[in-house]
Amino acid sequence: MSKKLLVLALITILVGFTSGAMAEAVTVEYWNLFGGGDAEFMDEIVAEFNAAHENIQVDVTRLEWEEYYTKLKTATASGNGPDIAISHVTRVKELADEGLIVSLNELGENAGINWSEYNSNILSGAEIEGDVYAVPLDTHPLVLYYNKEFLAEADLLAEDGSPKMDGTFMEFLGKLKSDSSAKYPMTNWTKLTAEGHYRVWWSLYNQLGGSPVVTEKELTIDKAKAVEAIEYMQELYDQEYSPLHSEYMENVNLFRNEEAATLLTGVWITGTLEATEGLDFGVMPMPQIFDNRSVWGDSHTLVLPYARSIDQEKRKAALTFAKWATDNGELWAKAGHIPSKETVKEKEEFRNMPYRMDYVNAADYVTFDSAGSYTWSIRTEMTTALSKVWNKQITAEEAVEEASRGIERLLSR
Repeated sequence: MSKKLLVLALITILVGFTSGAMAEAVTVEYWNLFGGGDAEFMDEIVAEFNAAHENIQVDVTRLEWEEYYTKLKTATASGNGPDIAISHVTRVKELADEGLIVSLNELGENAGINWSEYNSNILSGAEIEGDVYAVPLDTHPLVLYYNKEFLAEADLLAEDGSPKMDGTFMEFLGKLKSDSSAKYPMTNWTKLTAEGHYRVWWSLYNQLGGSPVVTEKELTIDKAKAVEAIEYMQELYDQEYSPLHSEYMENVNLFRNEEAATLLTGVWITGTLEATEGLDFGVMPMPQIFDNRSVWGDSHTLVLPYARSIDQEKRKAALTFAKWATDNGELWAKAGHIPSKETVKEKEEFRNMPYRMDYVNAADYVTFDSAGSYTWSIRTEMTTALSKVWNKQITAEEAVEEASRGIERLLSR
């Protein structure tokens, strides 16, 4: 064979080899609803994954929060859903009940996912009758941020920089009101039509040991404990410990601008507070006010939408991404979220992050309010009733009765 023919033959072989390698690359369509800082951190995760996996390309489609679940459900039902998608854990049962996502027990095992490495409390939210339907990425509960200068003024700051809470939480706020220069002892999301109220109520209700609001399509709310939780919140507002009617970012800015001594909100705001120049703050899990440490929280998870035509390679590639994202949960923790995997919490990269270790144990206290397709409607019923209490239109007892009737109407449809 001449040298020229030999070169041509080698080129042909190399081109064929390269084409074959390119043909083996799997494209994974990934939908999420992240915005702001969360979107930036997720884009970083996807970019690093793609760089580390020559044979998998994850393509991101980002949808607005308000339209996300409607579009995800519609697209999946019509056979045009993504290969992998974000779902809040409180939506997982709803999606599974409607046949829109698939069980991951066997698929996850085939992709090398070890479920025992995940925080058992977080993972429990993704389980339905023994089947795992989602790969948990994080949990994001309510936590309490505090301004160290205001606490020091009221002699409520310990030597290690943590709050002194020797008495009740109400007494702690009362001392901040009387002995610090803060305009408000606390701020939280109190816009009447928003669910910030519900999140605090749910936390208190579960700290009291309240039963599930709904069990197998039956109303099972503990009305006495529901009332007690509302009355506690009412005292917070009556004592002017926290302002009413504040929009979400308004209440955050009260803390950032050093007008409020404490801020009760989700871990996702950590990055924003870190970037606030001159703000000397700390953070801790939501205080235990009643019988246990329960707290409202949700979780971002990764689910595999149902597909009419099953592509096992795409499914495996999608779960390879899910595994990698959770294995490297310290990247997502930059957004403030608590990683889902216990193994990540032991990584030096995570442990060296400021603030995260101060609230990481809150993952064990989260109580999810999953009630299938009723979850978010139940939140709306409770929020509406709570708003009427703060407006002095009805009593706590009447609010619970009104919310109960609304929930029963939902269940009867």
